[in-house]
Amino acid sequence: MNYYLFEDESIEVDMMFTESEIYDFIAYWKSGHSVQRIADLLKRNPLEIGLLVIDRAEVGEIKQRPYGIF
Repeated sequence: MNYYLFEDESIEVDMMFTESEIYDFIAYWKSGHSVQRIADLLKRNPLEIGLLVIDRAEVGEIKQRPYGIF
């Protein structure tokens, strides 16, 4: 049996971000805000911001922080 991420219908994930959201996310990340705080500021689900962290790190737009994502 295969499992697909976010297969559970109770999990709502919007994986579309505007250019403005990406720009703001990067600024917040570099300022040291936590994933939860960034989610609050962007009015997004923390899961969506966590996925954005992974995406932006993979393409090299953000760097790992000494204190992690929280």
